[in-house]
Amino acid sequence: MKNLLLSLGLFLTVLMAADDHKSKPQTDKNKMINHPNHLMSFQECKEVKDGIGGLLALSEVTWQAIEKDPENEEKWLEAALIADIAANYSEIYDVWCKDMIAQRMKMRKMMGKKNKETKKE
Repeated sequence: MKNLLLSLGLFLTVLMAADDHKSKPQTDKNKMINHPNHLMSFQECKEVKDGIGGLLALSEVTWQAIEKDPENEEKWLEAALIADIAANYSEIYDVWCKDMIAQRMKMRKMMGKKNKETKKE
């Protein structure tokens, strides 16, 4: 009985230690999997940025229509809605993408410096 309890205790200890060593997640070039604050991939961030640019272009067209006919309430409503949507997407970009893009650019600069140093040698 003593040997059985000792064996069971040893077996459970090994299982607990083995459970602590989980395999590393597969890395994806487009996602920062290891960082818990990254929700979107680089491609998704680029699409959000392009969408914001499209909304700003659309708002410019709407404002030109308002300048031609300032009494058109539908265009004023459209301008307000577009501005609100653009602001919301800008906030999303600022929170989820801005730091990730800045970090990526910093890493590219560092790699560029390393490549220049290795070429000099």
